[in-house]
Amino acid sequence: MMNNNLYDNLGHEDLEAQAKYIASLLDDHAKNLSMRQLKQLEDARNNAVIAHTNAGVSVNPDGSLTGWMQDNRMVMVGMLLGGVLIAMLAMQAWNRNHESSDAFLLGADLPPEAFVDRGFEPWLNAKLDVKAQ
Repeated sequence: MMNNNLYDNLGHEDLEAQAKYIASLLDDHAKNLSMRQLKQLEDARNNAVIAHTNAGVSVNPDGSLTGWMQDNRMVMVGMLLGGVLIAMLAMQAWNRNHESSDAFLLGADLPPEAFVDRGFEPWLNAKLDVKAQ
């Protein structure tokens, strides 16, 4: 039967107590393992250490892994390149959309009122048709 204290997440002290409780359960059950099971666990750990060593990750004497800094650098370089790419795309989008800005309207050859006048475009098209003939 499970202890209800395992599901209480009230604070750091409770989590630490839960971790100690789980560790004690594992220790109690580890005492019941046969020599064959212990040998299999030891072989599995050794195989995992060898696999990590072959992958370029070294294992410290305390069992912690090193070599994560190289992977972390690659992640940071990827994030930096992604940020530069996003910035370039944003600048291109801004450059395309600046023609509809107020500065474009104020700097155009036509007055700003011409862009909102509904009769201006037909009048301009009529003028162009006359010149073409």
